[in-house]
Amino acid sequence: MKPIDNLAMGTLTTGIGSLPHHNVDAALEFSFKHDIPYLPQIPIRNAWEYMIPQALEGLPGLLVEKDGTVLLDINVWSARAKAFSEKLSLAFENSISHRAFESFEPSAASFSSWQPFLWELQERKVKLAKIQLAGPLTSQWALKLLDSSSIFEHPDLTTQIYKLVLARTLAMCCRLKEVGVQPFCYIDEPALYAFSIKEPRHLLAVQELKILIQAMKKEGVLVGLHCCSNTNWKVVLELGLDFISLDVQLSLESVLACDEVKLFLKAGGHFSFGVIPTSKTQAQDQLQLNPQEIFLVLKETLLKYKLDPKQVLAQALYTPACGLALHSTSYAETVFEHLTNFRKELQRFLS
Repeated sequence: MKPIDNLAMGTLTTGIGSLPHHNVDAALEFSFKHDIPYLPQIPIRNAWEYMIPQALEGLPGLLVEKDGTVLLDINVWSARAKAFSEKLSLAFENSISHRAFESFEPSAASFSSWQPFLWELQERKVKLAKIQLAGPLTSQWALKLLDSSSIFEHPDLTTQIYKLVLARTLAMCCRLKEVGVQPFCYIDEPALYAFSIKEPRHLLAVQELKILIQAMKKEGVLVGLHCCSNTNWKVVLELGLDFISLDVQLSLESVLACDEVKLFLKAGGHFSFGVIPTSKTQAQDQLQLNPQEIFLVLKETLLKYKLDPKQVLAQALYTPACGLALHSTSYAETVFEHLTNFRKELQRFLS
């Protein structure tokens, strides 16, 4: 039986990841309000808790600015690259052991909620939890080199980043399984907005992403991909994902217009619908937001593209459109309230 068969789908909610809270306890309390609790990222505490530093922690020569921008001293990296590659290779050679990737687990410096999250999952006897990590494409494309050279001039570096992201993801998922929790992992790839099918390096990166997804699924991980911008959705639909996480308001029609959607759903794929808008420009509109209208638009759009709303919606997850770190805690509570009200509309429709 596939892990996904054990999910009571239909009206489950979860979050994307980043939160605006100032302390771990408050962030965890907010996360565990959702049906599927998720690992909080709280960058207001520390710039290393932005998504790219979290993914790349440990990479030799890595520097992080206050806004989460990642820089790399290529000279430092070059001096230590061989040793770091050997560390990665050793982990993958010993991957049959559940402890092989232990040294790539996030530290408290980059993921202050990680160990408390594991403790809470055990205390509450939670059996399914969501984590997230910046994917290899975004991690590579966001990295700036101090000497102003292109990362693509250093193929060993791009390979190392790919392996590091995979090792960290597997380390976190293995730890979840150790404490009796089914891992559900979103690969966060906002940089896919820049993907071009005409760029050979982009095509290679997508093939590597597909291999990463296969490696995670082989370990029994439920794998989703979150992209809060528009992209070439045909490529995403063909990655072999369990879930595709998208901003409904921004991207739903673009996704459903792809012929590959029906093949994705037929193969057992699911949507993670980001139904509550989260962009700064929409912040002032949240008090007037009508979850009933959001639900009706979602249903009508599925009908427009000749999909059965009950079937699709009963097999989906529901989230805010994106992370909430750039907002206030009161705004996060408003978003959760809207998500709860949306869920009530959905339950009435599916009952």
